[in-house]
Amino acid sequence: MRFAAAIQGLLFAPVLVCLFFLLKAFCPESAGSSCFADQFAVPIFLPLVAVYKIFGDSSIIAGQELLLILIYWAIVGFLIGLVVDLLWGHKKQVLIASAQSYIKPIVLTPIPNKIPIVPIIIKRPEPPKAKPPINLLDREEFKS
Repeated sequence: MRFAAAIQGLLFAPVLVCLFFLLKAFCPESAGSSCFADQFAVPIFLPLVAVYKIFGDSSIIAGQELLLILIYWAIVGFLIGLVVDLLWGHKKQVLIASAQSYIKPIVLTPIPNKIPIVPIIIKRPEPPKAKPPINLLDREEFKS
């Protein structure tokens, strides 16, 4: 099943940011500033500059920086995926439709059956006959 590019971007962008966090966490100290993940630190943390300019050093955002970064990159990934869907999504559908017009349909012809079909009749057993109801007034015990 294929998801829309907007949903793929919504999921992929935060996962990519988390991957860079893991790369930075496992980068040895001997690498110094030549760690691969350091090159992506500025673009990843760029939304925090805007958040701190809007809210200042408020207690509202204290400890929520990671969540804000992930939400920001999820929105950015969604928007990029939406643009990809709008620009190239229709072209993919046209290409698929034109490719399907070249495919010849497979016609299944029935194979003649040489074995005669004999109906099997199964008789159901007759239900057991019910006993007549017992009339309690006919008993000797109840006559008086």
